[in-house]
Amino acid sequence: MNYRLELGAWNSVFAVPSVIVDKHIKLAGAAQLKVILWILRHAGESFTVEDIGKALSMHEADVRDSMQYWIQTGIIAEEKELLTPAPAEDIVQHTTQREDIEDKSVDTEKEAALPLPIVVPAQTNKKRALSRPEKPDFKYLSERMKNDADIAFLMQSADEIFGRMTSNNDKATLLMIHEYDGLPVEVLIMLLQYAFSAGKGNMRYIEKMAISWSDEEINTLERAESKIRQLTSGREAARRVQRIFGLDEHSPTEKESEAADLWINRWKLSDEMLRAAYETCIDTKGKYILRYISSILDNWYHSGIKDVAQLKKNNTVRKSQKGKQGSGYQPTYNINEYESTSVLDEEWDE
Repeated sequence: MNYRLELGAWNSVFAVPSVIVDKHIKLAGAAQLKVILWILRHAGESFTVEDIGKALSMHEADVRDSMQYWIQTGIIAEEKELLTPAPAEDIVQHTTQREDIEDKSVDTEKEAALPLPIVVPAQTNKKRALSRPEKPDFKYLSERMKNDADIAFLMQSADEIFGRMTSNNDKATLLMIHEYDGLPVEVLIMLLQYAFSAGKGNMRYIEKMAISWSDEEINTLERAESKIRQLTSGREAARRVQRIFGLDEHSPTEKESEAADLWINRWKLSDEMLRAAYETCIDTKGKYILRYISSILDNWYHSGIKDVAQLKKNNTVRKSQKGKQGSGYQPTYNINEYESTSVLDEEWDE
């Protein structure tokens, strides 16, 4: 009689180093765990980063970043195009260092929070330049994610907002924004949500906006909500201006949003006035120049001209006055005359 032990799915198994579960299951992200499991499953086979990306539906850059995590933590070693188990002494060294940190952190947490290596500069009234301190290294980032639930939640939220695993470099930037610029986690998450919804998901833009929020002391949910309403209103106004001008729809720049917010939400200018300013710019300069249009509208608004009827009426009056008074200079509401004497008669690029 022949016997066979049927194990079902257990007929095909592969080994997973215990240290991955014991030491990294809390620290590693979902993508990093997927990548190492896929690599272990296909041990002995030839594969590329592209193969892993296709199998896991991940971007190649995210695959490389995930692989780098396991290389940095000493689980695997990379030599040219060959992946091998890291030497035992390397794994022991990494593990021992991590255990030492864990033992020390237990005592430290009883006395005070984990010390921060970033020194916060003294507050001044001057606008800060984008000169930044050195970003936290991977070791410090890992410890902060492990020991602070808020930091771990921030990094998880960033992955969910962007629909992908953020790189270690991006995570370090977010941690620096929180610790150096002082934005609370909940405010920083709101900033990420707005930036992504506005199509501005690159970390450089997010860091610049975070610095601005820090300078404006937007450090509560209420202030963040108010700022986002203002930014959203400006973007909606910019979309309206794009339609009035007949421009191709695009993500408005910061200057475009600010200008549109001024014209539409504060000055309450009509579509006709905006179109008249745009056509004057095209007729005079031959192209769309935001600063030039802003100058035209500023001149009209502060001269008391709020609609096209007023503009036409004042142009007629000025032409009549010019004919009577000769060629001497007179203040004018006629934009064509304004062009001939204005210091704004120069080429500006947006």
